[in-house]
Amino acid sequence: MIRISATNLEAFRRWKANPDAELDEIVNYLLKKTPPTEAMAAGSAFHKVLETASLGELNIEQMDGFTFDFSKMESEIALPATRERKLTRQQMVNGERVTFVGIVDAMDATTIYDHKLTGSLDPENYTDSLQWRCYLDWFSARKFTYNLFSKYQPAANPGTYLIKQFMPISFYAYPNMHRDVMAVAEEFIEFIKEYVPELIKDDISSTSFELN
Repeated sequence: MIRISATNLEAFRRWKANPDAELDEIVNYLLKKTPPTEAMAAGSAFHKVLETASLGELNIEQMDGFTFDFSKMESEIALPATRERKLTRQQMVNGERVTFVGIVDAMDATTIYDHKLTGSLDPENYTDSLQWRCYLDWFSARKFTYNLFSKYQPAANPGTYLIKQFMPISFYAYPNMHRDVMAVAEEFIEFIKEYVPELIKDDISSTSFELN
C-alpha cells in the first residue's frame, strides 16, 4: 500500500518543474528527513490559531512561540465549524493499492478551505497547484478556497508576524481534472517504487471510500 497526500503530490510536481532540483531533495522530503524551516513552523502555529479560534475578533494571538498580530487587518473572516478534518480515499492504481490522504483546514457543505500565511498575495502562485485539484477530485467537491493572509515580520521582533491583509481565492472542479491528477499520481507511484520503496507498506484493507 502506498499513501499519497496532496501535499506530497504537489511537492513532487514542483520538484519536477524545477530544472535545478536534485534527486536527494525530494527523496529526503518524502522521507521526512528535511528539517522544518522557521516559515514552516510559523505556518503550523498559524493554522493552530485559526483551528482554535472562537466567535469574535482575532487580535494578538500567541502559539508555539510565535506571535500573530491581527489588529491591523480590517477584513472579516468566516471560519466554518468543521476544521482540521482528515479525509482518506482508497483505490487501486495500476495494480497498486493506494490511500489518498488530505487534511483540510476547514470545510462546509460546498467548499474546502486551506489557510496560507504568505509574504505575497499572488493568486498566480496557486493556479498550477495540484493541491486544490487533488482535494476536489479525491473527495468529490466542487469548490476549493485558499484563504491567503499577508504577513510582515518586523526585524526588531523575531517570531512576530503582523497580519496585514486577507484575500480569498477560489478554484473549481473542471472537466478532465481527474485525468490531470491521476497522470501525476501514476508517475509519482512509479517514482516511489524506484527511489523511495520505504514508503510502500503492507496493507490488507479494502478499497472503499471513507471519511475520518
